[in-house]
Amino acid sequence: MNGPFIARLALAAGLVVFPFVASDYLMVLALRVLMYSLIVLSFSLLVSQLGLVSLLQTTFAGLGGYAVAILAVLYGWSLPSTLLASLGLVLASALLFGLISLRASGIGFMMLTIALGQMVWALSFQWIDLTKGMDGISGVAAPIVAGLDLRDARQMYVVTVIIVAAAFTASSVLVSSHFGLLLRGIQDNEPRMRALGHPVLRARFILFVIASLFAGIGGMLLTWETRVITPVSLDLSRAVWVLTAAVVGGTRSLLGVPLGVILMVTLEAVLSQYTDRHLMIFGAVLVFSILLLPNGIAAFAADLWARFHGPTRATVVQQ
Repeated sequence: MNGPFIARLALAAGLVVFPFVASDYLMVLALRVLMYSLIVLSFSLLVSQLGLVSLLQTTFAGLGGYAVAILAVLYGWSLPSTLLASLGLVLASALLFGLISLRASGIGFMMLTIALGQMVWALSFQWIDLTKGMDGISGVAAPIVAGLDLRDARQMYVVTVIIVAAAFTASSVLVSSHFGLLLRGIQDNEPRMRALGHPVLRARFILFVIASLFAGIGGMLLTWETRVITPVSLDLSRAVWVLTAAVVGGTRSLLGVPLGVILMVTLEAVLSQYTDRHLMIFGAVLVFSILLLPNGIAAFAADLWARFHGPTRATVVQQ
């Protein structure tokens, strides 16, 4: 057995056993880890496959959360209609923002995503009639899905694990496919890929939309879990949080996503007991991670395993 396989097996076993042994507080933290993993996964896919740093992923998560809250609480829509409309809003936003931003690359792309995200954030607290401004929308009741009452943390955990596992499996298949090879070719030498006749812009656009849907679903789940949505969910600080989790965990391996999120959620839970200056601590974590672990925790662990057990073939997002 190789290291990555053992790690995935241990992770699967831990996910199954966890709800039977965890306290209510740990269940809440686990749900946050799972839900934020979807958002960080969406960020990591774009970085690893295309070298694109998108600070829009928390915006898509916020749009999904606001759609769920507005349609269910303010308009009383049923679950199927709310789900379809919320995913439709995230998809439409991804299509629009992708058309605007994907013709740029590097720092230009990142700045465009910041600008678009800040526009949505400003709208969220200025459109008071719809979003309730800085107070946000509270009382967002989690639905009942396939007989599972998502208001119960452990039942919510079951549904969330299934969704997250499906997203990571789909991502693993995607990055190992010919499409994933095309994406990495675009990242390595975009002009050459264009010259060879490959649909560069279309490939970038498809991955951007897929990643955005992952983030939107994560935002919807978070809104059901917390039962409230406010403009804070769309704030730039949340985007920095996601970026830090991705960098600390490592974007080379899909396993880096949950590792980074676990660290960040744990840090946030501990720090909240002593200070509200999270961004300062997160900034320090990001700096030290870049200096000491430039490829992230997952890559460091893989290197250690290879040093003592020989090289292994990992589920690598980017060689």
